[in-house]
Amino acid sequence: MAGASGRRFFVGGNWKMNYSKAILEKVNDALSKTKDADVDIVCAPPALFIKDFVASKPAHVQVAAQNCYHAKEGAFTGEISAEMIKEAGCNWVILGHSERRTLFHEDDEFLKKKIDYVLNKTDVNVIACIGETLQERESGKTNEVVERQVKAYQ
Repeated sequence: MAGASGRRFFVGGNWKMNYSKAILEKVNDALSKTKDADVDIVCAPPALFIKDFVASKPAHVQVAAQNCYHAKEGAFTGEISAEMIKEAGCNWVILGHSERRTLFHEDDEFLKKKIDYVLNKTDVNVIACIGETLQERESGKTNEVVERQVKAYQ
């Protein structure tokens, strides 16, 4: 089901920090019913469940990590590299999510480092999140925020 422009549809699901490993079977059952060849489906389970999901998911479903750091290795406690997520079976990583921006204070400059690293040093694809907070939207700053974020990623 390609769009009018001939582009493939992309559907991504981010589990965030929800559920337990027990949900894998239900998710895989639902995903096994989604075999439209013109839709790319990417799921982002919590990091601890990536390998289990990769081992059990339907073949047409791709896997994303919810975050990564902008270095291959080093003393970065709690972080994972794009190389590590690739080795675990991920072809994608989500970067710039609004929760990472607000809760972990990741700004445009820091996110650009991550995006540049992943795109230039690895063969992992990036889902670059763009968007404003509710407060920014309500104050009429949507275009300003989105423009700033897009420019920062270039």
